[in-house]
Parts: sequence; C-alpha cells; structure tokens
Amino acid sequence: MTPTLLIRADGSASIGAGHVMRCLALAQTWQNQGGRTLFVQAATTPALVRRLHVAGCESVTIAVEPGSAADAAETVHHAQACGAKWVVGDGYHFGAAWQQQVRAAGLRLLVIDDYGHADHYHADLVLNQNLSADAALYARRDAQTRLLLGPRYALLRREFTAVPRPIRDFTAPARKVLVTLGGGDPDNVTGQVLTAVSRMPGLEVCVVIGGNNPHRVALLATAAANPSVRCVVDATDMPGLMAWADIAVTAGGSTSWELACAGLPALQLVLANNQARIAGALARAGATVNLGDFRTVTSEALATRLGELCADSSRRAAMSARAARLVDGHGARRVAAALGMPLRLAIVSDAGSWLNAFLPELCDAFTAAGHEVRWIHEPAELAEGDIAFLLSLSRIVPPDALRRHAHNLVVHESALPHGRGWSPLTWQVLEGKSEIPVTLLEAADEVDAGDIYVQEIIHLRGDELVNELRAAQAAATIRLCRDFVSRYPFILAEVRPQAGEAMFYPRRRPADSRLDPDKTLREQFNLLRVCDPERYPAYFELAGQRYAIRISTVREAS
Repeated sequence: MTPTLLIRADGSASIGAGHVMRCLALAQTWQNQGGRTLFVQAATTPALVRRLHVAGCESVTIAVEPGSAADAAETVHHAQACGAKWVVGDGYHFGAAWQQQVRAAGLRLLVIDDYGHADHYHADLVLNQNLSADAALYARRDAQTRLLLGPRYALLRREFTAVPRPIRDFTAPARKVLVTLGGGDPDNVTGQVLTAVSRMPGLEVCVVIGGNNPHRVALLATAAANPSVRCVVDATDMPGLMAWADIAVTAGGSTSWELACAGLPALQLVLANNQARIAGALARAGATVNLGDFRTVTSEALATRLGELCADSSRRAAMSARAARLVDGHGARRVAAALGMPLRLAIVSDAGSWLNAFLPELCDAFTAAGHEVRWIHEPAELAEGDIAFLLSLSRIVPPDALRRHAHNLVVHESALPHGRGWSPLTWQVLEGKSEIPVTLLEAADEVDAGDIYVQEIIHLRGDELVNELRAAQAAATIRLCRDFVSRYPFILAEVRPQAGEAMFYPRRRPADSRLDPDKTLREQFNLLRVCDPERYPAYFELAGQRYAIRISTVREAS
C-alpha cells in the first residue's frame, strides 16, 4: 500500500494559492495509487481548505511561525503520527535549518523551489519546475541531494491532465480573452486589466476571480456594467476556460505551466519578484509575451499589446506550439516516480516478432520491481501510463497514442544518427562490423530521430548465426530498458540530441538473401549467418532453379 505523503505548504490572500495548488497536483497523483495525503498549513483560507477536502486530501492547521524550529517540529510530529515517509515542503521560508531538522528526524524530504532561496539544501530532492532552473542555484547542497529541474516536472492538477489538448484555430483574429491573475491578487491587477479590455470592442472576456481575492465585490460590479465581460469565482473548470480562450492575460506564476500545457498564447504580468524569472524565460522561449512588472504597465500599453497579439495569428500559432512542447502534462507522475511510486509501463511489439520470445523476461523483471506492466501488440490499445517501450514494432504509432505516456522509447542497433532505418544490425554485420552500438532513444515524428538516453556496444566474435545475433540483440535491449526504468526519472538529465549527418539503411527484401554461386562460402559467410531461415532464407539460383540453404553450428561431442 502506498504510504501517506505529508505536504507542508501555505496559502493566503498575500501569499497566493500557487504553492498549495501545485502540491495538490502531486497529492492527486499520490492518491491515484491508493495513497493518503495530509496538508499541514500555518496559513490558509476557508476556500483553500474546502478545495483540499473536495480533492480528498486531509489538512491540519498549525499555529507557528512559518519556517521556524517550531514549524519543523510540528511537521515532524504530524509526519510521524500519520506514518509518512516523505515530507514535501513548498514555500520560501523552508530554509536550511528547517530542512535539516526534518531530515534529522529520519524523514525523506522533497523541497519545491523556484529560485534557490535557501542558504543550503539538506533535502533528498529539490524540484524547480521552471525554465530558468539550473543546478548552479543549488550548488550548496548535501551530497545526497538530487535535483529535478525544468518544466518536464511541472506539477499540473488532474483536471489539466485528464483532457485532450485543445485544437486551436489560428486562421482568424483572436476574440476570446481569459484573464486569470492568481488566487489572491492583493494589488487588484485584475481591475487594471479590465480597464484595458474595456477599451477594446469586439472581445469576449472571461475573468477568473480567486476565492482569496479581496477585491471580488468591486470586480463583479465592474464586470456587470460591461456585457462583454463575465466573471467566474473560484473556477472549477479551468481547462475548459483555457480551451475556450484564444489568448490569456495572466501572471508569471504556476498558472504558466497550465497555460503552456493547453497551448494557450499568453500576455504575462509580473506580480511578484519570484515571477520575473518565469515570465522572462517563457518569453525568451517564444511561448509568451512578457509585459514586465505590473506597476510599470499602463492600461493603454496593455490594450495595445493585447490588440497586436489578437491580430497576429501566425505569432499566436507559433507561441502555442512552443508552449505545448515545454509541458506535456506528465510532470507530477515524474516527481512521484522520484519519490518511489511504481510506474505504469507498456511494451508494444509486433505479434509475429522474433523478439517476443525474449520479452517475458523483461515483463517479469518490471513486475518483480513492483511496476504495473502491460504487453500488447496493437498501438491503439495503449492506455495512459508513464513509459511505453516500442520494441520490434514495424508500425507508426499515431501522435494521440504517443501522448498517453510520458515517454515512448525505442531501441535501435546503430550509432545514431548513422544507421537509421531498417535492420541496422544485419546491415552492419554484412559490412563486417564486430562492434554494434545499441541505442535507447525517444520516439519522434521522424524515424529514429529522437533524443538519446543511453547506449551500449554488442561485441561479436564473427561466427554467430542469426539466432545468436538475435539473442545478443535481445539481451542488450532488455538491459537498456531495465536500466532506464531503474534510474527514472533522474536519467532524463542525461538525454542528448543526435549529432551529425544522418544515414539510412533500407528495408531488407527477400532478394537481399541471394547468394552468388560463383563466390566462395568464405566470401558470403556473413550473408549466410544473418539470413532468417523461416522468413527470408539464403538461396542461390543455378540453371534456372532456385535452391534454399540453411546453416547451423555443429558442436562436436566431448
């Protein structure tokens, strides 16, 4: 049974709800595996408590100074009382002393951070889901502290990951604008944005007002005077609103990753210092437009920038594509895997593949490690999961099926990008090679063009026949797949793009097994030993007759 996960995160009108909401995404993933989650909070609101309880999370409130020794002591007490092995700390007040005190109690600790706020990191894991995440921010850390960096780990709640990515129309100017500036918005930036959009006829505007917003009454009154504006208080269907909208006006906080996953172009305002890095990095990636500090942006300037983006369909299309590439919606599952949660694995192979004789070994190894494993032969049968291994699969898997897993991996027997294409091991044996690289890589739109995770070398003696070659290939495949899973998700930091000029091997045909009767066996031994005696046996033609040849190794009796 999955144990309890304790989450220490605060939320209020001044702090906002971002820390709690991204932790809720991790809590939901934990619960999906049958686990229990407990939020411990020193600052909260009735709206946040209700939200947590509706999501099935337990919560307690502690009367301490956030980040203090008393805070750490209360956190340890509640963790021990509920049997939690892992504590998650999300907040800029959880510094080195707090971390050290929690770890000293024998608890494992994940710290969620945005900019390297602590003097030193004593946690087991540090998660920074931002584009600006860099290991240099955490140079002062314990030897055991491991890093989860970048938007591949973006924590998105269940409602964002359970729906297909919206299909957007960029053939016409944008008309539908979503305004969402966080759960608190103490400076009433939402009101400033409403003033700007009121200058722009022809727009439909939806304003999301958080339950902690102290200006809610005034905002509702302002919206009521404008028939093109509607307000949603404590929105329960943010994915639906993002699918409806053509453009968002938002803050540079954790909502950025929800918008990116939905492929929604956005104008971003920086409402707090910790948002500047996020907004700047997203703009440099071409995924958003960064308007900068809200105090320096006038309503007139905001209206101008919004109007420009509404009219520029090609720019919005490019922003949408770039944003969607950053966040795939599987971040919470990757983080949960780092905490030790079992993986949902799929193995897909052709029904008639020779590799099928070896794949039960791989299935058994994954099952013995505690993972959930499905072995199928039809890509259409792929369900939601973490990793799909596409092994000895001759068919193209459609994009919608690939999106069901965080990673879709293939194994290819060449030093990519050299040797893309069909039957690379066979072609290299025919070339006289005795060292065959085997590569585990991510599936991509272009054949064998994905990023590389790990490689190994098969060393051949030069006398192996086809069955021995296949056994060596299968053994390497199984080792690479098991290695990836055993080191997941930390192995993702080792990924590298292919470099160099691509070369392609053609598909092998029956005619490629033809021997020349005028050449010696020695000259044609490599061809003899790679021919499949069942599907494409070696043959030669003489006097108008075709003759098949089968070869086997004769072992002398001892």
